[in-house]
Amino acid sequence: MPQHDIIIAGGGFAGIYAAWRLARDGAKVALVEAAPQIGGNLNARQWNGYWLDNGTHNFDMRTALGRAFFPDILGDDMLVFEDQQWATTNDSTWVPGFELPSFDDDTAFCDIALAELERLRHAPPRPAATSFAQHYRDRFGDALAQRVLPMMSKYIGSDPESFSHDAKGLLGMFSRVRLGSDDRMIALKSSDAFWDDRLGVSLGCGDARYIGRNVNKRYAFPARKGLSGFCEAAARRLGELGVDLYLGEPVGDLRDAGDHIEVSTSNHTLTGKHLFWSMPDTILARVLNLDVDLMKAAVPVGTAFFAFEVEADDILGPDYLHDYSAHRLPFRYNKAGVYSDQTKPDGKTYVTCEVPGHPATLKSVLSEDNVEKAWESMLDVGFLKEGAIRHDATQWSHPVAFTLPKVGWRTAHDRAQEMIAEVSDRISGIAFGYRGRLSFMTYHDTVLKERFDRAIA
Repeated sequence: MPQHDIIIAGGGFAGIYAAWRLARDGAKVALVEAAPQIGGNLNARQWNGYWLDNGTHNFDMRTALGRAFFPDILGDDMLVFEDQQWATTNDSTWVPGFELPSFDDDTAFCDIALAELERLRHAPPRPAATSFAQHYRDRFGDALAQRVLPMMSKYIGSDPESFSHDAKGLLGMFSRVRLGSDDRMIALKSSDAFWDDRLGVSLGCGDARYIGRNVNKRYAFPARKGLSGFCEAAARRLGELGVDLYLGEPVGDLRDAGDHIEVSTSNHTLTGKHLFWSMPDTILARVLNLDVDLMKAAVPVGTAFFAFEVEADDILGPDYLHDYSAHRLPFRYNKAGVYSDQTKPDGKTYVTCEVPGHPATLKSVLSEDNVEKAWESMLDVGFLKEGAIRHDATQWSHPVAFTLPKVGWRTAHDRAQEMIAEVSDRISGIAFGYRGRLSFMTYHDTVLKERFDRAIA
């Protein structure tokens, strides 16, 4: 008989959430993780007494799924805040409560872009584009494409011309633009679905029809150790729920044994009714020795980080600021040291900025010259007071935050799925397009729940 109802391969966020949900539903669960701790890229690093996370993170408490999961994991070890602030900029003007590209400080350009969109609104439908860049031109016109595609290149560290149109779901921050005041955008959005689908408004617009769940800005964060605090709390909670954790044990082999599946690690052979593969399909293809090259079907996006110890009183910026400008190095700045409650008694805390890039280029991004450029950008964009002093600085990189599909990716992807199904129909993974914590939680409750319920029964 199988030892477990479900074996989960990979202890990142998706694996943690799946283990938590399944164990609470009564399943006997094993979670296998190659690293010595769960959490994946959620694990923070220590520096100067601070815990530094791999990016700008928070836990979304605006949904029922989030309100059930995060408090159960963290218990009392959780900070809750109701007024997280964010903004976007193209140059020197900030648009508070907005994350997408905004051009409202360039009236002449807005008029040109809106006129081109008006022509597109009346134009006959075009054939579906194969590339994301062409999809963007078809959707917004050439004027906006000429301005936005370079911004996109800054965000992903690669040329958007090579990506499939299927990447649109993973590039949501480019799904709309702001081409004027909120009042002007609302007038257009309320007039026609075409405009509503393409134009955005800031959180301060005051019209609940167009700001959705952002009206409720309720978020949470671990009270200790940055996101490593979440990882440690998750390991404890999963243990309490009866999940068997196999840490420091990469998956070496998989075998379908008829009425169960066998998963071999460096030290154990586990049997289960079903396997949930929460890691990238490229790793699964390698474990199964599949004759398909998924690496050539996608482009990975990594991030270089620069952190600075500063006086908390010198920070002018919001919790995070997206910077679409071409002349500054970072794409995003944040004051994680403030909202993660890491301000020292002497008033020092830390701020970080992020520079996305292809994993192959990240080593060249990490340099003392770019530390200086990142610092100058923070001052230039106004995130810090003029004359602010940095007491110390550090830099590091995270090789892959997410991947984007290339043009023609589906041929290799579909072939890989067929080959995986031939090995065993007891393997489930995360479907393409589901990236991010809320996205996976929703996916679990829709696509995966029926499969898992059958495995538990």
